[in-house]
Amino acid sequence: MLQWQPAAPVDAVYEQTCLCALHPDHWTRYAAQLHAWLRPGGRLFALFMQMRRDSAGQGMVEGPPYHCDINAMRALFPARLWDWPKPPFGAVTHPSGAFELAVMLVRR
Repeated sequence: MLQWQPAAPVDAVYEQTCLCALHPDHWTRYAAQLHAWLRPGGRLFALFMQMRRDSAGQGMVEGPPYHCDINAMRALFPARLWDWPKPPFGAVTHPSGAFELAVMLVRR
């Protein structure tokens, strides 16, 4: 995912569980890849995993799945590169009690 490039930019990408499976140290590179894969006006259909853990208060980074805090996602996919919808965002719940925030971003 961090190396692959399509032959030509695509119209849409569906992102579910790849981002949250990557260590956050790789998120910036992956976000740049997603931007490069999409044509201008292309859509990123993303489900951002919400895995809040108490240990985060002590600075621990645990996963996978890693918590994709919506404020961190807004910084990772900045408005200068992506059009964001207005919240609230839909939630997709998991039997474990975790959930994902559903967001459709449009590449600028």
